[in-house]
Amino acid sequence: MSSFVVKIIACVTMILDHIKYAIPQTENILTIYLGRTSYPLFAFLLVEGYIHTRDLKKYYKRLFIFAIISQIPFMFFRTLVGEWKMLNIMFTLLLGLLAITAYDKIKKEYISFPICLLLILLGDIINVDYGWFGVLTILILYIFRKSKTLKSLGYILLVVFYFYMMNVNFTNINTIKIFVAYLIPVIPIVMYNGNQGKKIKYFFYWFYPIHMAIIYCISFLFI
Repeated sequence: MSSFVVKIIACVTMILDHIKYAIPQTENILTIYLGRTSYPLFAFLLVEGYIHTRDLKKYYKRLFIFAIISQIPFMFFRTLVGEWKMLNIMFTLLLGLLAITAYDKIKKEYISFPICLLLILLGDIINVDYGWFGVLTILILYIFRKSKTLKSLGYILLVVFYFYMMNVNFTNINTIKIFVAYLIPVIPIVMYNGNQGKKIKYFFYWFYPIHMAIIYCISFLFI
């Protein structure tokens, strides 16, 4: 499975996750649960992007520019959810990129570890989408990047810890379904073959703000 295929899966599941807020009639097992698989795939793709980028400065620049571009569409979209005072997922990815850069470039652990921890906590402090979990997901996927087994196990343990910290009720069938949905990204991650596939370098960058703007506009048809 190439990175192109993983991107398509991530984009489709993101649409499934978001469309239910604009069209309540689409609320079903796919939109409620399968949509949860999107972010971990984008986190994985960011790690792959970091590993293969030829110009890290340009990578940072693209993420920051599109984080700014995406914020207004994101805030309008979040009004459908009921909580709009957040920073969009591009900022989450940006914090994650900073974390793995610090982990990779700063060889002294007593310096890199506090920086990574600060960036993880910053995810909650500045209220980025997915918070500390989003930033730590990227770091875990990078730390264990050389082993599909360790990478999968690290992510699974992180999800278990996340649900524990959320103090969820595992006797509830819906909670169990969401938990399982969070684990589904392990499948495409393990199936990833290291190939880029079809090049769509800027596709996601533009897809993210545009799809939210479209979904927000669609919502007016179902008021």
